[in-house]
Amino acid sequence: MDKEEARRLKEELNESFSDEYINNAGLLLHRLAEAFYRENDLEGHVYFNDCIFEYCLIDILVDIARLKHFHDISRVNYVKFIAYTASWCLKRKPFQLIEGCDEKYLYVNETFALSLLLQASGCLDEDAGYYEEDREALIDEIRQIFYHLKYRNTNPQTLELFLIGMRAGKKIRDVK
Repeated sequence: MDKEEARRLKEELNESFSDEYINNAGLLLHRLAEAFYRENDLEGHVYFNDCIFEYCLIDILVDIARLKHFHDISRVNYVKFIAYTASWCLKRKPFQLIEGCDEKYLYVNETFALSLLLQASGCLDEDAGYYEEDREALIDEIRQIFYHLKYRNTNPQTLELFLIGMRAGKKIRDVK
């Protein structure tokens, strides 16, 4: 990106976000990526490319700024933020494979996106309260979501719809 394009982009983002918001969004996403990296013991197999991550963050914020402008809203909710984040991480792939690593790491970016979506939907909450008899069905559904992330359309709208559906399903289960 040349200096003129970077200046224009910064102006566009500053029209929609404060420097503090941009910094906090970047820190939040970076912390989520770092936690994922540690929890999945990726050292020596995968590295996190900060340059690609910066482009992800820019793409996320530009899309959210345009969304805010189009809908004339001052803020977007967490569901939209995570949907855009997961979508751009799937497109840009900030987790990069180290040459010679095992093929089980091939879909590391899809796994990261899945972890973001499950966390945002409350599925990773220890107090989620799933019925034991539903465990196998839930695992199968998560596998289907992972398949979708690997092979299907993963635009922010489909990921947002997934998160909304998960929340609705959780409410329906709570009524039982």
